[in-house]
Amino acid sequence: MLLEQFTSFIEKQSLVQSNQKVLLAVSGGMDSVAMVFLFKNTGFSFGIAHCNFKLRGEDSDKDEAFVKKLSEELSVPFYTSSFNTLEQSLASDESIQMTARRLRYEWLAQIRRENNYDLIATAHHHDDNIETWLINILRGTGIHGLRGIPLKNMNIIRPLLFATRHDIEKYAKENNIAYRTDKSNKEDKYIRNMLRNSVMPVFEKIKPQFRDSFKDLFQNIELPYMCFLEYIEKLKKELLIEDNERLLIPFEKLKRLKYPAPVLYELLKNYGFNKTTIENVAASLEKQPGKMFYGKGYCLVKDRDCFILFPERSKISPESTFIGNEPGQYNLNDIILKTDVFDTEDGLTFQKDDCCAYLDFDKLLFPLELRPWKKGDIFRPLGLHGKKKLSDFLIDKKISIDKKEKIYVLCSAENIVWVAGYRIDEQYKIDESSRRCFFARLITS
Repeated sequence: MLLEQFTSFIEKQSLVQSNQKVLLAVSGGMDSVAMVFLFKNTGFSFGIAHCNFKLRGEDSDKDEAFVKKLSEELSVPFYTSSFNTLEQSLASDESIQMTARRLRYEWLAQIRRENNYDLIATAHHHDDNIETWLINILRGTGIHGLRGIPLKNMNIIRPLLFATRHDIEKYAKENNIAYRTDKSNKEDKYIRNMLRNSVMPVFEKIKPQFRDSFKDLFQNIELPYMCFLEYIEKLKKELLIEDNERLLIPFEKLKRLKYPAPVLYELLKNYGFNKTTIENVAASLEKQPGKMFYGKGYCLVKDRDCFILFPERSKISPESTFIGNEPGQYNLNDIILKTDVFDTEDGLTFQKDDCCAYLDFDKLLFPLELRPWKKGDIFRPLGLHGKKKLSDFLIDKKISIDKKEKIYVLCSAENIVWVAGYRIDEQYKIDESSRRCFFARLITS
């Protein structure tokens, strides 16, 4: 019965093609071992992968040995890896469950790529889906969590989502399938176990067929969810504008939306921003520019007419480097400065490039200093007679906040001679009296 349902489900959902190789994630428990035999009896090409999380002492090693023996008996490829999950959990400040999940999927993806498997299959079933849905509800989920476990997520498939735990247990018993039992599943140590052992039986008592109701629920949610996803993908193309390493979200387009906050959530959630931070981002729409928001690995800044999203880097070091009076190359943080010295008597051709500076060599006091700009810096921009605060100059140039953090100045003694990449100082320009030119080119990584 289950085998026919399994075959029909895979075909109806187009989960696996006959020419595809599938990597099965097998713990040694009833669900994943049953999945192995279902794949074997349908004739699909597959291999077995087992993660040893080293969380249950000798039992963990016995699970690994059991799955290895199963692979040998079936003459299919076997892959295994051990993880110091507890240590990695403490180091990453994640829960043990989240760490194990991350390690598992990262390793499975690696094995799939290295061994040319088309898909990864996990043994999540319908009861797992109900438990996940309830956990999501307890955590205050959005629309994504209401659909439970996705049937397919890129290269990962869940071909047992149609089956209940009872269906799988019956199949294993009828076919004399041996498997390992995780004793910790009986303990109410984790939320999932509490739901499985204490809450689900209450639902079953209230309504014996409640699991079938959840099948209807998941089907009813799926279509509206796919429509929502299609709408969000369309908005992403309109709202997320690529600008080198940065992404821009224009206010003009964002403010046209009736509900910008939930859209911002969908735009930013994959960049490490949590719900509270994204709510603060949405609330800043009508406020002054300059506010910074931080996700995991990304920063978002509110500029004058858009949000700017960019990978978070460590702050630029306040160190500086000194530049000699002979041709050379100098490195500082993420920039390179190349210098040369020219005679001006035979004439000089100027390149129209803001990354190049032509300075009167004889007006400079060496060594020059290359450093990040700082608040309070003043210089006399080329073409102006008076002095100007560098901060005001950058505002006039409409330099975004994230780019301001990467601006350097070249100084002679205490005087700025060049805002690198933007403007030289008026008093150090080449004129008719100049005899030698100090040339500098800025190269950014």
